[in-house]
Amino acid sequence: MDRNNNDYDSEALDFRSTSKVIDLNKRTLNCAGIWPERIHEPVFIFFSVYLAVHCTMGVLSITDNMSDMEYIIGCIEEHMFNFMTLLKICICRIKSNSLAEFLKDIKVDLIPGRYKTDEEKIAFLNYNNFSLKFVKITIVSCVIAATLYYLAGLAANIEMVVANSSYGYRLPYKSRSLIEPTNLIIYVCLCLYQFLLVLIIIFGYVGTDCLLISLVLHVSGLFSALSCKVKHVLNNPENRRSRIKKLILRHIRLIRLAESLESDFNILILQQLLGSTIHLCLLGYDGLVSMSAGQEAKLITFGVIAGCVLSTLLAYCYIGECLINESMSLAESFYQCEWYNISQEEIKLMHICMMRSAKQMQLTVGKFFALSLTTFTDVNRN
Repeated sequence: MDRNNNDYDSEALDFRSTSKVIDLNKRTLNCAGIWPERIHEPVFIFFSVYLAVHCTMGVLSITDNMSDMEYIIGCIEEHMFNFMTLLKICICRIKSNSLAEFLKDIKVDLIPGRYKTDEEKIAFLNYNNFSLKFVKITIVSCVIAATLYYLAGLAANIEMVVANSSYGYRLPYKSRSLIEPTNLIIYVCLCLYQFLLVLIIIFGYVGTDCLLISLVLHVSGLFSALSCKVKHVLNNPENRRSRIKKLILRHIRLIRLAESLESDFNILILQQLLGSTIHLCLLGYDGLVSMSAGQEAKLITFGVIAGCVLSTLLAYCYIGECLINESMSLAESFYQCEWYNISQEEIKLMHICMMRSAKQMQLTVGKFFALSLTTFTDVNRN
């Protein structure tokens, strides 16, 4: 992240906007009943059962159409999002106590007084402001994309029914109906039933992604600010030992926060990576089939969906890279400061910092390997 002080004025150092990204995540996840600090069990259970039923109906729909490969691929592509959403909200619910403690812990980071210099404030606010912009853009774009996909499926069916009244009603999403839509009233009710999928994908799928990304960027910003603090901690000999001890405590806290995030989200990251990989494979297969059948118009839809999947995967890998880079930048800051000009006792304290910072902080994919931009290139190449 850019740390150029000249690009900032007094408004840029205003901390009043730092809590906005947390508030935005709170409003989004509250709608799904899974905000960690306040779980709404009835809402969570409703959406969980709804998704489980819909995914089950999707599987039954596949068994009913085993001879239609195009339908099977399309059905799996649609229900991939639904199944991943179900897993995400369940993981968020299971980890709610740990995440609530994490959210409570980081509230102190939003106090401007914790950052002594403008350089520290800018380093932290860079990540905070980027996180806020990302969450806003992600939510708005996903609302538009999910709604348009639903309406496109609805409009296509209405067009066919108008052209041929004997065609019959087909729902926007590929799934076996709970009841057969034999008339317009039943059809409208079933369409409204399926519209709930749009809402839960926005609040559950996108909401958990935004929470993870904003929390990791928050910790990355803290590492960046601490790197700036290291540059000045040895300048003034007065109370230097006390300042070094405070630095050690802050570093220990950041290590704990980073490890807590890794523990809470490594399974979620694993399912995201696996789901995205399978989804991209299916989209590629579907695209090749459409090209061979002369249905080039469908390629636009496949391109948009693939873009959404890739952008989500890129966001995951980017935050993993940020955490690695900032934790290693802190290690470099310890080595670059003039630690050789201080007393032996103070050198021992700095040595503790150096030893702790030698291990990079990282998110892992189910504890198998580190999440970074290398992961993104590996998925695309394979």
